[in-house]
Amino acid sequence: MHFPYPSNTRYDINWFLYSLINSHLNDMLHRYSRVLGVRIDLFYIKSTSRFRQSTYRTIESDVRKLMKKTESCSFVTGYFWVIERTPDHGFHAHVIFYLDGHHTQKPFPLVQRVSEFWREITNAEGYYNWSNYKKNYQADINRKINHSDIKSINELRYIISYLAKEEQKNGMYIWGSNEVPPPSGLGRPRNSDSL
Repeated sequence: MHFPYPSNTRYDINWFLYSLINSHLNDMLHRYSRVLGVRIDLFYIKSTSRFRQSTYRTIESDVRKLMKKTESCSFVTGYFWVIERTPDHGFHAHVIFYLDGHHTQKPFPLVQRVSEFWREITNAEGYYNWSNYKKNYQADINRKINHSDIKSINELRYIISYLAKEEQKNGMYIWGSNEVPPPSGLGRPRNSDSL
């Protein structure tokens, strides 16, 4: 299947999730002229009762609690998440957070807060993985992206396409995102719409 934006071709991509994720990113870039994307994966520790007794509903509830807590962080401007399940990792979530690139220099404060919140929500029975850039990766998520920087936007689209993969969804497409407010009207008008 042909997609209008870049995607990771190693996976079968669900067109519905892919469209939602990219539409959300478009809205973020229309609202904020510079964003910083941060991908964090959320898990339960395998040796815990939370891992053994979790269901789609419990992980969804925990992820929603986390998103509610992160909304209190002034540097978080948006998020999109999906839930998956594998025998090894059990129920887990992949989250892309968006930070306002004009007010945030580095993702570490967010990662630190997510770590604290997730530990609290799961009663220390959860852990996270911050998908930090490595040299062998095809795309780098750890940089600010200007609304007109097509190359960087496409690298971010490639990275977030992972959330839309069919594998590990098991026919259950559970996702969530924030509502992106309309552009504020402040600042200089943009010369062109690059999306």
